[in-house]
Amino acid sequence: MVQFHEQIIGELLEDPNGGLVVLSSGLSLPKLISSLLHLHSSTTGTLLLLSPPSLKSLILHHHHSNHPQLPSEISAEFPANHRLSLYSSNSVFFITPRILIVDLLSNKLSPSLISGLVILNAHSLSETSTEAFIVRILRSSNRDLYVRAFSDKPHAMVSGFAKAERTMKCLYLKRLHLWPRFQVHVAEELERDPPVVVDVRVPMTKYMVGIQKAIIEVMDACLKEMRKTNKVDVEDLTVENGLFKSFDEIVRRQLDPIWHTLGKKTKQLVSDLKTLRKLLDYLVRYDAVTFLKYLDTLRVSESFRSVWIFAESSYKIFEYAKKRVYRFGRSDGAKPSGQGKSVTGKKRKSKGDDKNEKEVGGTSSASTSSGLVLEEVLEEAPKWKVLRVSERFLKR
Repeated sequence: MVQFHEQIIGELLEDPNGGLVVLSSGLSLPKLISSLLHLHSSTTGTLLLLSPPSLKSLILHHHHSNHPQLPSEISAEFPANHRLSLYSSNSVFFITPRILIVDLLSNKLSPSLISGLVILNAHSLSETSTEAFIVRILRSSNRDLYVRAFSDKPHAMVSGFAKAERTMKCLYLKRLHLWPRFQVHVAEELERDPPVVVDVRVPMTKYMVGIQKAIIEVMDACLKEMRKTNKVDVEDLTVENGLFKSFDEIVRRQLDPIWHTLGKKTKQLVSDLKTLRKLLDYLVRYDAVTFLKYLDTLRVSESFRSVWIFAESSYKIFEYAKKRVYRFGRSDGAKPSGQGKSVTGKKRKSKGDDKNEKEVGGTSSASTSSGLVLEEVLEEAPKWKVLRVSERFLKR
C-alpha cells in the first residue's frame, strides 16, 4: 500500500460518520478500496458496496492478490430468504442499488444489520438518485451507519452548481477529502518512479487541416450568435476556450438557471457547439469513411433545426470530407471540368447511363456516357503511418 493510501484510510477511520473522497484519476482507486476492505471486521456488521461493474472487477483483482477470501455479490437470482441470510452474515458484499432499495422497501432487510455503505460513483449522484434514497432510509433507522463515497473523476464533481456540496448533503456527510496530484504525499509517491513519456506528433493531411479550420470558423460564427443573447459571460465565449475546455458544459452551467426562459435558437446553439466539438474529436479519431458517414448522418438528423449547417463555412466540412473518400474523374485519364489532378485508385462506373452525377464541389455535372467514373481516394489516417514507424523504431 502506498503512503497516501494509508493517509486516506486513516482520515476516513477518524470520522465514524464517513466522508466523501475525491481523487485525481490514475491514483488507483480500486487498490485503495481493496485495502479498505481488508480492515472490515465481521463483528461490526455487514458492509455493502455499490460499485459499477468495471470498477468491481478491478477491486476483486487487487483484493485477490492480497487476500484469499473475495467479497461476494448479491444478485437478483438469489431468493429473498437467501439474501436475508447473506445480509446477516456480517461479510462484505457487492450489490446493485436496485436490489438493495427493493429489499429495504419490502422490509426484507433490516437497516440495523448494515454497518457501512461504500459508494464508488459519487460523481454521478444527485438528490433524486437511488443511492441517495438508500442512504436516507438507512440513516433514518441506523444512526451508527457510516457512508464512504469515492470518486476518481474530479472534473465531474464541478459540473452544475455546487455539485460537491449537494452530493455531500444527499449522503448526509460532513467531511470532504480532496487528493489532487499536486498534494505533497501524492507528488512524492509519483516522483519516485516517473513514467517515460514519448511525445509523438501526428501531422494532419491537407484536407484534415481544411476541415479543422472550417469547424473553427463555424464555431466562431455560433459564438458570435451566442454573444447577442446577453445571457452568458462574454469573456468565456472564445474559440480557445471552446477547444481546450469543456466549453459546452461551461455555457450550459451558466444557462441552467434561466434555461426555461431561453429561445429555441439559443438552445440550438448550445447543442451545435457540442456537436462541433465532437466533430473536432472525431476528425482525428475516425477514418475518412466513418467520418463522412457520421457527417451524412448529421445532415439528415439536424438539417432542419441546426444552425451550424447553414453557416458560411460549413460546406467546406462536407466538401473536404468527400474528397478524403472519393472524387470523380474521366475513364481516359483526362481532367474533368472543375476538377484538380486525377489520382490513381480504383475506378467504378456510375450506375445508369442517363443519370447525372454531381461533382464533389456540387458546381458541375456530367453523365456516365461521357466516361465519368468514381475514383476511390480512401485517405489513410496519418496516425497509422506514425504507428508503423514507431513500431519499427521500437523493434530496433
